Amino acid sequence: MGVSNRERIGKALDSLRQGLYFYTEQKMQAVHGSTWMTKAASHLRDHQKSKQQVDDIIREDVSALLTVVNREWDKVFKGSLSQPDRALVNELLEVRNQWAHQSTFSTDDTYRAVDSVLRLLKSMSSPQVADVEKQRQDVLRLLTQEQVRHEVRPIPVSPAEESRIRQRLDELLKRIPFQNAYLLNQALTHTSYKYENPNTGEDNEQLEFIGDALLTFLSGDFLYKRNPDLREGKMTILRSNLVDTPQLAKFAAELDFGKWMRLGKGEDISGGRSKSSLLSNVFEAVVGAYYLDSGVEAVRDLIDPFFEEVVNDLPTTEDSIPNIKDDVKGWLQQVVLDGEFAGNPSRKPPEYKTIRSGGTDNNPEFTSVVYVAGSEYGSGKDSSTKKAEKRAAEDALRKLGLL
Repeated sequence: MGVSNRERIGKALDSLRQGLYFYTEQKMQAVHGSTWMTKAASHLRDHQKSKQQVDDIIREDVSALLTVVNREWDKVFKGSLSQPDRALVNELLEVRNQWAHQSTFSTDDTYRAVDSVLRLLKSMSSPQVADVEKQRQDVLRLLTQEQVRHEVRPIPVSPAEESRIRQRLDELLKRIPFQNAYLLNQALTHTSYKYENPNTGEDNEQLEFIGDALLTFLSGDFLYKRNPDLREGKMTILRSNLVDTPQLAKFAAELDFGKWMRLGKGEDISGGRSKSSLLSNVFEAVVGAYYLDSGVEAVRDLIDPFFEEVVNDLPTTEDSIPNIKDDVKGWLQQVVLDGEFAGNPSRKPPEYKTIRSGGTDNNPEFTSVVYVAGSEYGSGKDSSTKKAEKRAAEDALRKLGLL
């Protein structure tokens, strides 16, 4: 019998309990000394059972630990954790309550919960980070598999049509050995071709969605296996180098997809066969189609050599990834637009609100606040709007544990 989502969340909460106990003990002792346990107990009257000792409650119940952190935030934890961390504490209290009440969790719910546990553990520099990172990777794999189950089922074609497609795409099929050539043909069919030829079958848009989900997962999995010690923000930057539009277009060009794409006449005349956006999209569509045809390992065998080629030309050690601090606004945007960032479900870029807050005409001061999905993530002050926004981005990255 497989592992349930509830069991996955339970495992992540137990890892959080282990890391949070030692962190809470350390921080509470620093402020309250030997009376820290008594102080903690004053916040846990709802958790106490008749014969259970306070120490046992705090050691065994992650809800108790999260409650203590929440109640002692201003006095004890505010200096070492960020405001987004406090939001994680409240979120995980709710997750734990739902878990305790036997709630049903979707895989999407599970991924968000495990990701939130991981983020809080990272903020505390807990040794449990590595275990939960693996747990999150497992859930991401499951989530990707579920996403691609909403697959496009190809319209049945006759043996004669399949044979014609195979003959036309023979050269490409030698490089990517599809069992069902119709799927490859569909992946190469742009919406403009479908519009001009409505009886030609389906276009590649849904296959493109499947490929995008797979590339997000497989690029992260590739980088994690190659260098598991990289911090999340730097891994995000490396991943963007693997799967951004220009890079995917290069992969498509290496496979000569421009030659095989089916485009409408207007798109073809305007140079569509060499457009980065179209090449990138068709690469995603072929990846999605190949998954449906031959499975995830076949896709991995196809794309890992491309990833290797790119990564071999990039610095991949913790201290050598360039331009991280040179463009903090760009870095923050990459982080919050990433599919793994749970705090921005709408995938909208950060929003900066900047005002003049003081100073003189010769030496003005500006204050900027950066918001993600309507929540404040950081703020900063400086002598120009541009510099103030940079300070706000730096503050947000620092609070996220990435600086």
